[in-house]
Amino acid sequence: MKMMTHVLLVASLVGTYPAFAQKTNFSYTPVEIEEEIGSIMKSKWGDDFVHVEYPKQFLEKVFVVEPGDSIQQAIDSASNAGGGVVHLKAGVHPISETLFLKSKVSIVGDGRERTILQQTADMSGSGFEAQPKPQVTDVLIKDLWIKGIHKNKANGIFMSGRNESRHTRIMIQNINITDWATHGLHMKRTDNIIMDHSNLQFNGSGDGLYHNVYFLYNKYILQSDLDMSFPILGKGCKYTSVEHMLAQRCTIRECLGNGIQSDNDQAGYLFFHKYTISGCDRVGMWFPCEAYYSKFDYTEDPKYAPQKVILNRCEIVDNTWGAMWRMVNDSFVINSVFDNQKIDMGLLKCDVTIENSTFETGNETYTDVEEWPTDVKLLW
Repeated sequence: MKMMTHVLLVASLVGTYPAFAQKTNFSYTPVEIEEEIGSIMKSKWGDDFVHVEYPKQFLEKVFVVEPGDSIQQAIDSASNAGGGVVHLKAGVHPISETLFLKSKVSIVGDGRERTILQQTADMSGSGFEAQPKPQVTDVLIKDLWIKGIHKNKANGIFMSGRNESRHTRIMIQNINITDWATHGLHMKRTDNIIMDHSNLQFNGSGDGLYHNVYFLYNKYILQSDLDMSFPILGKGCKYTSVEHMLAQRCTIRECLGNGIQSDNDQAGYLFFHKYTISGCDRVGMWFPCEAYYSKFDYTEDPKYAPQKVILNRCEIVDNTWGAMWRMVNDSFVINSVFDNQKIDMGLLKCDVTIENSTFETGNETYTDVEEWPTDVKLLW
């Protein structure tokens, strides 16, 4: 593959990238959180919720990549320079091998309909990846499309950190991640994740249970204005051992199974605001209480179910079952609408306060697992 990546130093090429243009084109736009969220958080949780940290950016050095140039060489050059921007110009950029993310490097296209990173037929691994070592911090991916071809069990974006050295301050904004055989985006032991104005759809066609978005052992997440609809086999979004998560104005439609799942140890402080889930053949919001590493054994322990959950102004409609929760406590459903085929909310040994919400089909409360509907499998 040819290499024609150019380094543009703003100090010497002011006419090419004036300072104001760099800030406009290459920096992120902060997410505006709806005011109502803050007031509800304060009234229910006090000051306990921890918000995300944004990535630090290094905009002085810009590495321009034309279609066909080496993206990895540009990322490496920006990293070696102490940080910078990799600017992917409009067009189709073939991905024939995994691109490895580096700290302090922003990767910015010319728009998610104009800059397309396309998986090639023999490419496996991930479109973008961060391995457990070294720690990766302060990454922005913006204004581009990461497009798979449903082959080779490849992920769109995969980041796997370590407990003692987690990846952190990672942001995606205005991107598409579609058509990957495994997960569209999989974040493992990675904290301070921001996802904004992005579509993550049609992922998970491989031979396994893969999802549009899969979080595993993560803290401090902000999701805003996402469409995570049409997962091929898995879920729209899976939150496993996730803490301090705020999702506003997100949509999941048309799932063969469940829309979202939240479970396992340390799951808590989850706020869903104007979250719409519809058209799921199974459960819209599935919150079980099984341990991640022994999920085939029913474990009636609240430590393995999400705690301190708030739904506000959510619409959970047109699913077979709306929300099926087990051992979920200290939680609230506020100003929300449920209208599903069989049950709107099924609550097994839960402590959930309902305020100003409507349930067209009706709810069920269970005091023993033997009362649980037999057609809702324990280990979905």
